[in-house]
Amino acid sequence: MRYFSILLSVVFVLGCVPYSDNPLTAPNKEQLDSSILGTWFWKDENESGYVHIGLDEESKLLRLIMLEIDRDGELEASEFSGHTSSLEGNKYLNLKWVHPEQDEIIGYMFVKYTASTDSLGLALMDSEVAEKAINIGSLKGQVKKGNWSSSVHIKEGQKELQEFIVRKDKELFPEMKHLRRLELPNHRPDQTL
Repeated sequence: MRYFSILLSVVFVLGCVPYSDNPLTAPNKEQLDSSILGTWFWKDENESGYVHIGLDEESKLLRLIMLEIDRDGELEASEFSGHTSSLEGNKYLNLKWVHPEQDEIIGYMFVKYTASTDSLGLALMDSEVAEKAINIGSLKGQVKKGNWSSSVHIKEGQKELQEFIVRKDKELFPEMKHLRRLELPNHRPDQTL
C-alpha cells in the first residue's frame, strides 16, 4: 500500500498528478456515492495510514482526510474536497487539494474507485498517458517540464473530458490499490472510554 501513500503525498509536491480546470461532472449534478463514506486504512512494514471520507456540512461536498504514520512515528496529514462522478459504469472522485496549500495545483485531480462493504479500491490517473494525449493534440492542456518531473494541466471542456476519460479509462487508471474499511468496536452510550 506504500504505493498509494507515496503517490498521494509525493506526486502532488512534485506536480506529477494531472489536474484539470473542470470536474468530470458538476458537484451538484449527481447524488454523492455514500458507499465510500467511512474510514479506510492500509498497513505495511514501513508505514500505515487512514483515509477518512465524510460529508462537509457547509459545502455539502465530500471531505477526504488522509493521515500517514511512518515507522519513525512521523505523521503527515492531507485534506481534499470533492464529489463523485459516474461515467459509463465507472466511478471517479473529483478532488481538490485543501491542505497543505498548493500554489500550483488549483484544479481537480481524478481518482477512479470501486467500493464494497469492506474494501475501497483507488487508482490515480497515469500522468504519462495524459501528457502524451496533450502532446499529440487529442486532449487540450499544457505540460510544463521540470528538472525532476512534469506538470500536466488539463484544460479540456467537460463534455470532451468525459469522452476522453471513457475512451482511455483502462490506460489512464491502470493500477488499483485496495484499502480496508476500519470497523470500530460496538460502543454502548453507558460505557466509559
